[in-house]
Amino acid sequence: MMDRQQRKVLEHLLDSYEGSRTFRGDNQVNQSFSVSVGKLFPKYNDDAEYDYFCQMNESMEELCAEGLVTLVYWKKGVLKKITLNSDRLDVCYEMLGRMPRRREQEELVRIWDALCQGEGVCRQNESGQEHLIPLVKYIMAQRLRVEKNLNVEYYNHDPEEYRELLLSVKAVLENQEEIFIRNLSMKLFHDSKRMEELKHKAEALLYQYGAYQERDCVLEECGIVRTPTYVMMKGNGSIRIGRKGKTGADGQKIDLSLMEGDIALSTESVKSLKAVAVMGKRVVTVENLTSFHDYPAEDDFVVYLGGFHNKVKRDFLLYLYQQNPGKEYRHFGDIDAGGFYILEHLKKATGIAFRSLYMDTKTLERYQGDRKPLTENDRKRLLQLKEELTERMKHEETEDYRGVISYMLDENCKLEQEAVHFYRE
Repeated sequence: MMDRQQRKVLEHLLDSYEGSRTFRGDNQVNQSFSVSVGKLFPKYNDDAEYDYFCQMNESMEELCAEGLVTLVYWKKGVLKKITLNSDRLDVCYEMLGRMPRRREQEELVRIWDALCQGEGVCRQNESGQEHLIPLVKYIMAQRLRVEKNLNVEYYNHDPEEYRELLLSVKAVLENQEEIFIRNLSMKLFHDSKRMEELKHKAEALLYQYGAYQERDCVLEECGIVRTPTYVMMKGNGSIRIGRKGKTGADGQKIDLSLMEGDIALSTESVKSLKAVAVMGKRVVTVENLTSFHDYPAEDDFVVYLGGFHNKVKRDFLLYLYQQNPGKEYRHFGDIDAGGFYILEHLKKATGIAFRSLYMDTKTLERYQGDRKPLTENDRKRLLQLKEELTERMKHEETEDYRGVISYMLDENCKLEQEAVHFYRE
């Protein structure tokens, strides 16, 4: 059985071989693959570590006796370098329990082919499968990486785990209804905890290749949740709720204008909505919970958004807009890059022409004492948003808040919406 040092040496030498031109088959001369013992094990060169020095020499001699490596010494028995014996590659892989890179690449291609053909992942130009485009883009990028002999992203030398990761990504993209993450996990893997184990990798992959604004909320945005979503609302409006599937009944009307506080509808309650009526002139979505509670609704119909909305809240807003298309739609959020990106995401995902509310230069000036300085990432995102907005305005009519972005950059400031004490103009 190999010791830790032997394993580390062979792993390093095989890594060098698999990353070489010789492995790719485009090298014109014979290559050898060696490593300096002192470079890989700095302790070996420490004169005070004589026992370690002797143990290392003995350990490497065992590899040499197996014919896996050749050793070159300096004087006095000091190892200079260890060179891989390329004729014994198969034995090295077997002793390490490691799959050869070529076979590993072939296995990855089989996984992609099965996912693209047998399990119905679309080609990028096929219609009706647009929701799977992030996965298609990812697979296309990895095929190119394999052709260049580069490492495959999100693959950790475990083909089965990798296959499960891609299956989970596909399931997330195909999901159309809110579902608990444990229920989806049981459906896919017959294991209620497996999706949780794959969650961070799946979200990172989708965030990189999809159009999501926050990596840690990708699954929630796609309707994969740990607990039910609640849509909170208050203000000058009413809702009518009836039993799902029950015909011939108008349901129960709830007049929110008669309530002091708010009401929250669960996912199932949202599905049973029969009507939403806005009696005032405008609908206002609010980004943060504290500001939602503090906001004096008065004549507005107010909906708590909770950052980047998920499918349940998006469906509610679309239903609300369908029944109240003539109202004014506004969004109140943080006056920072994240707040404006949430507004942009809201407009794009719903198709509703939301405009900002209390997210302007006047508000920044009014609450000057509560402002915070921008981070470097804030500046980068604001400049990117300003460029995107400039380009978009060439092709479509949209709200122009480049002025407040310029003010934030010039004055080095941003503002949390909780700092805003509400007033009416």
